[in-house]
This record gives sequence, structure tokens and C-alpha cells, in this order.
Amino acid sequence: MVADRMIREQGSRDWRMLPVAGAMWAASLLAHLAFAWRMEHAANVGGASGGSGTDTGNPMAMVFGRMTGTPMAGAFAGLIPIAVLLAVIAVAFRSKRWWAGAAVICLAASCVGGITAIASDTVAWHDPAAVAARRSSTYGQTTITVASPPVASDQRGYGCQMDVRLHSLGLAGEQRPSAATVRVYAAKSHCTALHRGAEYRVSGLLQQARYGRLPLWLLVEDTWPVTRVRPPPAHTALIHRMQEAFFTVTGRLSDQGRVLVPGLTMGILGQDHVEADAGITPINGTYARTLEDRFRRSGIMHLMAVSGGHFIVVAGLIRRLCMRLLMDRRAAAVMIAIAYLALASAVFPSDSVTRALIMGLLGSVAYAMGRRVQALSALCWTVMGVLAVDPGMSQSYGFALSASAVLGIVLFSGRISDVLSRLLPDMIADMLAMTMAAQSLTLPIQVLMEPELPLLSIPANLLVSPFVNMATIAGLMALACAWYMPWLAGVFARIASAGTLVMERVALWLGGSDMAAMPWADGIWGAVLILMAEIGLTMLLVHGGRHVQRLRRRGTDPVADRFGSSWRIRLSLWVQESLRLFSGDPH
Repeated sequence: MVADRMIREQGSRDWRMLPVAGAMWAASLLAHLAFAWRMEHAANVGGASGGSGTDTGNPMAMVFGRMTGTPMAGAFAGLIPIAVLLAVIAVAFRSKRWWAGAAVICLAASCVGGITAIASDTVAWHDPAAVAARRSSTYGQTTITVASPPVASDQRGYGCQMDVRLHSLGLAGEQRPSAATVRVYAAKSHCTALHRGAEYRVSGLLQQARYGRLPLWLLVEDTWPVTRVRPPPAHTALIHRMQEAFFTVTGRLSDQGRVLVPGLTMGILGQDHVEADAGITPINGTYARTLEDRFRRSGIMHLMAVSGGHFIVVAGLIRRLCMRLLMDRRAAAVMIAIAYLALASAVFPSDSVTRALIMGLLGSVAYAMGRRVQALSALCWTVMGVLAVDPGMSQSYGFALSASAVLGIVLFSGRISDVLSRLLPDMIADMLAMTMAAQSLTLPIQVLMEPELPLLSIPANLLVSPFVNMATIAGLMALACAWYMPWLAGVFARIASAGTLVMERVALWLGGSDMAAMPWADGIWGAVLILMAEIGLTMLLVHGGRHVQRLRRRGTDPVADRFGSSWRIRLSLWVQESLRLFSGDPH
């Protein structure tokens, strides 16, 4: 009995935090949707009546329903989830059932997710920049801090785009404080002067975004002034120098290396980098767009984003080095955590990097304590922590794809590998299992983004998998030494380019096929349909597996009698059967 309890309490089998994290995510997402719907409805009503509609009133009352339209009504509406939570807690204490305690925890997480989402949306809605943009496009002088490196613009007429944080907004000769996050589109002449981490005074046109995650745009034209107020911190300036030196090194590669090596290493494709040297030959735009489309159609576009694989590779190298030097486990954990922070700072910032960094830091803490890393528990706590601090991440496709891929790998890769290892060599079975497990939960989200199914993604991932780690390590080494040993960085960059060359060939071959992608229903119904199809296929496989096990126990399974336990024996028999079939010999 004690042994069974110990097995059930293993962290790798502990799913208790999974429904809690799921409830918090769902509540946060629903709260964002409810807030956006109510604000849009209020804006339409206000516009029809000739009033401002959305700039006054209590937002909490708007979301939960206006009883009297007064601040007291909003306060009362905000107390509703707290009252419901207290009622459920009271019922749980009286019932003393396990499900009651679980319901309380899930409801508490839902309340936290919903309330933080509404609070975040309320602050953003009433920010002076958001209020001014809703009234009309406004020209003014702003003070900003650049939060991401400049990349090539997705709008005509502008040379680059970047995300910035506002500090102040000048309106009608008055400077108002602001904390909004804004997407800046700048003219080409300003792109090389804007550096990540620096503070600037910029004149531009502030308006509501027409697309994208960020709600506001700041358009900066050629003739409008841009003045630096404060230089970037020393470590940010060093990272910028490393990145520019790395792009200089990769600029000497062939076109595929110039496009793919930065993408695999830093998460930014070569054609998206804003060149500081006007004398560098630009990448062929047609080739770059074709290559990006083929990567997407073949289902290996995820390789061009920094994810947990980068952190796993770095942690593995440092752990082996520390073990070779007989270093204390806690010192090794500190070195791994420092490497994680350095890697996250050196690559292009993204939501998947945030997820991988937090999970990696949790894993390094567990390693320092002498405990095994529990990926499922770490993922759940990472999701809850991120959504509590930054509720807007519940609407991020990048964060959702990253988290769902990890969840699929943790839950299903082991079981899929056990099944596939009966038919394939262990290494191939493991690679296939990882790809299939990750895609099992990311496909519904991918359908929401692009209504098509990548039919050849599994063979494409299988073909490129042996080269990914080698190319990633070589690319990271080139990034690390490009700023002080460019000749050595060039050697590593060419090694990485050899690995990305295989990826290019596979993408052009499979991505160019008519069978590469199949159109699918778009929207939420398309995601639900693919999820139902996956559930049905899983049930069929489970039922078939149980039937095979019953046949084997009865000793009536002819396949089990003929095939041995070694994959070499199975492969040899398969070759013999194939040769006999093609030779026409029935015996």
C-alpha cells in the first residue's frame, strides 16, 4: 500500500496542478474577451449617442454589468467572484470531500486569473496614450524605452519596427505620464539609431493598431526628430555588439546560411535583421520569402524560434563540464542558471523564451536541491506565475504554442515511444514520439493561426532532427565569440550553415509538394474539429493496443511469435518478407 502511494506521488505522475493552471488560463482569456466585447459595445453606444462612451464610467461595472452606472456598482461587481469563492470554501469545509478542495483551488486560480486580466485591461484602457488614440490619431512628442531590437517592418513605407514602453506623452503642450506598450514603425533613417534598452525622445503619430497583439502604434517619419535621452545599460550594449558582430559573420555565408543560421540561433531570420552597414549585399527577397513559406508548409518553422531545446542543450553541456571537473552540484546549478539568463538576454525576446527561461530556472533550483526536474509541475507553476504577472500572455499564440508543446511532450511522448519502439529503432522512435506528442496539442492552436494541416511535418522533423543540435551548438558558439574572435566565429557559423543546409533541402523538397498541407476549417470550429479527430484516433489506438495485448496473453498472436524483441531481428524479417513479396515467391 505504501509503495503504491509512493508511485502515485511521483512528480512525473502528479497532474494535480494541471487543472489549476488550465482554469486560471481559461479565466484570464475569457476575462480579456469579455472586457474587449464590453468596451466595444460601450464605444458603439457612446458613438451612437454622441458621447465618449468609453472614456468615462467604471470599467468593472461595464464588464460585469452596469446596475446603476456608479462607482459603487463597479465595486459591488468586483466583489462577486470573491463572494462566490468564499461560498465554495464554506461548502468544501463542510463536505470534507477531495473534489471540494480541488474545486476551491481551481476556483481561486480562476478568480486570480480573471481579476488580474481585468485589472490589467482597465489600466491599459485608461492610460493617457490609449485614451488619446481612441479619440483620433494624435501627433506628439513621447519619451520611450526600446524593449526589443529593431527588425524589418511589415508595413510599406517604414524601414523597421520595434516594441517600446512609453514614459510620457505630450498632448496640447502638456506632458502626461504613460506606461503603455506600443509598436513603433520608424523610417529607415532612424532604424540604426534606435538601440534596445536606450531611452529616446521621439515625435510621432500615435494611433490605434489595425492588427497585431499590441493595441497602439507610433509612426515615426523621416523628418520627425529622434533624440537619445539615456544610453542603454552596459550589459545591453554588450549584447547589441555581440549580435551585430554575429550578423557580420553570418553575412559572409551563402543565402541559406544568412537566412537560417540567425533564425536557428537567435530566433530572427536573416532577412528580418536591420543592416547597419549599407554596403552589405541584401538577401534575395524572393528566395527568403519562398524559404520561409516552405518551412511553414513542411511543419518545421518552429526550428526558427528559440525554445526549450536551446536551454536543454546549454544545460547539458554545462552539467557535463561540471561533472568532469567534480564541481559541487549547487555550484553547477548556479552556473546553469547564469547561462540561462545570458542565453535569454542574447537571443531575440519572445514569449517562448520567457516560458523556457522560467522553467529552466525552476529546473536549476531543483537540481541544486538534489531533486529530479518535474517538467509538468514546473510548466504549471510557470503558466500561473506568468499569467499573474503579465495577464496579457493568455492571449499570446507564441506562449500557447510553447506551453502546449511542452505539455504534449510530457504527457504523451513516453507512451508513444513505447509503442513505436516495438517497430522501430529506439532513437528513431524517440524522435518520432517527441514530434507527434508536441503536435498533438499544438495543432488546434496552429489551425487558429493558419487553417491548414502540415501533413508532412512528421517526416520533415524526422529528417532534420539529427542536425538540429549540432547546428544549434555551433550557432551559439559563433554568437558567443563573434565580437572578439570573428575568425573562430566564422568557423562555427560555417558548421551551423552545413546543418541548416540540410533543413533547407528538406523544406524545399517536402514544402514544395502538393501534399505538404491540407486546407482545414478555420476559426474555433476548426480547432475543435481537429481536437475531436485526435481524441478519436487516440481511442482507436488504445483499443487496438489492448486487443493486441489480449491476443498476446492468449498466445494466438502470430506476429508476436515471429518477431523478436530486437529491432535488428524485426528489420531483418521485414527485409526478407519484402524481397519474397517482390520476387513472387509465396513461401
